[in-house]
Amino acid sequence: MASSADFISTSSREGQSKETSEDAILAMTNDYMQQIVRREKTYEFRKYRISFTVERIWFYLNAPHSAIAYICEIDPARTRNPDDDPLPEDGLRNREFNTRHEDWDRYDYAYRVKSVRKLNAPLSLRAMKELYGMKIAPRGLVYAPPDMVKDIPLDQQLLLNKNFMQLYS
Repeated sequence: MASSADFISTSSREGQSKETSEDAILAMTNDYMQQIVRREKTYEFRKYRISFTVERIWFYLNAPHSAIAYICEIDPARTRNPDDDPLPEDGLRNREFNTRHEDWDRYDYAYRVKSVRKLNAPLSLRAMKELYGMKIAPRGLVYAPPDMVKDIPLDQQLLLNKNFMQLYS
């Protein structure tokens, strides 16, 4: 069983192994997740930089779902520093990010969604607690327990969308 050290947030990385730092868990509402699934949203925006080692986000859907239901491969952070290229305006909120819209104040990091996979069976909060030692529902970013990543192989989950950027080229 995983120990509580496997669930350290990005603000405290001491003791994290390479294996766990490639997969992270983020909480999200189902409405926002469905925008990604439908390819309406091509980037996930955050107020903080996710570690460059993170390659996949396991999305925990808030109540009433209370389960991890999707895994998305992501690119490293894009920023909106003066010398950075703007995001392609092919998805929801990309334009607001580029123009620094007041509603997007401090959302300085954009992560392109490269693929979306739906778990064959959602991983409930109860199972996360019982099988992987999680104490509470994910609220901020936490690294995925190595046993969870091993038990739920990416290539065996249903691929819904891949290579978002090829769709808009």
